[in-house]
Amino acid sequence: MLKGINKQILEVTNTNSPYFEKIIFFVRPNTSAVGEKALENEAKKLASQMNKPPKEKKSFKQFAKGAVYVFLGAGAGYALSFLLSEIL
Repeated sequence: MLKGINKQILEVTNTNSPYFEKIIFFVRPNTSAVGEKALENEAKKLASQMNKPPKEKKSFKQFAKGAVYVFLGAGAGYALSFLLSEIL
């Protein structure tokens, strides 16, 4: 449905997506005279192409920080098992 004073906002509420409840399109002022049905069809076509939000890519710093924690945990486990084997 078209909403707004100048009919420049198009809101799609039936997205058929588990991720998106509604999608709001801002129509360019020079194309708002095209027709409501044409704009609605184009918006539904774009909405149907959306699957899910893209994955967040981890930076090298985040990856290195995770690797350091894994190695520290493994080292602590090794040290604890070594101490326990020496005591018992």
